[in-house]
Amino acid sequence: MPENFMEKQQILFSEIVFEWLYSKNGQMSYSTFVKYEQLIKNHIKPYFDQIAHTELSQEILESFYDSLCRRSSHLKMSNSNLRIIIMIVNHALEYAYDHHLIEKCFKLKPCLQKSKPIVRVFSLEDQKKLEQYIYKKKSSYSLAILMALYSGIRIGELCALQWKDVDFQNHSVKITKTVQRLKAKADSSAKTQLFFSVPKSGCSSRMIPLPEFVIEYMKEFYERCKNKEYFIIGQKSVPCEPRALQYAYQRILKKCGISYLNFHCLRHTFATRCVTIGCDVKTLSEILGHSDIKITMDYYFHSSFEYKKLQMSKLSLLS
Repeated sequence: MPENFMEKQQILFSEIVFEWLYSKNGQMSYSTFVKYEQLIKNHIKPYFDQIAHTELSQEILESFYDSLCRRSSHLKMSNSNLRIIIMIVNHALEYAYDHHLIEKCFKLKPCLQKSKPIVRVFSLEDQKKLEQYIYKKKSSYSLAILMALYSGIRIGELCALQWKDVDFQNHSVKITKTVQRLKAKADSSAKTQLFFSVPKSGCSSRMIPLPEFVIEYMKEFYERCKNKEYFIIGQKSVPCEPRALQYAYQRILKKCGISYLNFHCLRHTFATRCVTIGCDVKTLSEILGHSDIKITMDYYFHSSFEYKKLQMSKLSLLS
């Protein structure tokens, strides 16, 4: 047994989890760090706050996993978050073992079935209503919605977009960054801050070709806003906050009499329409910025109801 083992009898496992996280600060994006920190505070710390590292056992770890799975429906978490929590716990266990805090390297091995992605899209009728409003009430928010509907761009990418990223001559837009509001860093007096970062993955940095009608719509705003730095602006010449765009989008849906679907469903709608017009999976995957073609297949070719309808429409009677 290592000499320092007995000196650390009273370390709580929750403290070790935080120690692991802080050791990784700077090795992951700040948005990922904030997400992990929140999951630890909300779901890991409450369970392990009274359990010392010397009390850890496989039974206690499995009991923790069962407690997450047995949550009532209104508290039930997504499989994605559940996987991240298990990953965090396992990394913290490895960290504790490597630092001689525990003698045995425990590991959680959850049996999680891969859930099928649920793709929610606007009906053709609702999309037409939305487009009629966009052309009747032209604004930077309307432009943002049109862009999402016909390029699949994510909301954070839209808000970070600058006019210098737009190539009017080649009818394209370059995606190199995203923006989101997160908990402020420790050296800031503010509670939250806007953070710019590179997109989700290397594949998310991409060039998206745009339809002619989107370029024409954009040109109108460029003439008015070419002295502004950012593509979508709020009340000031600063990046539009994703939350502000969400609120504006929600108000527009209400004015159009359209049932609410979140902003990301505009991206789903774009991808689904591309599938129905016969866009090949490789091209669509690159436009969406997916890291793997399989993601595109699972979301839009295998799970899309519109895609299923398209395939079924090809059937005909043999007689």
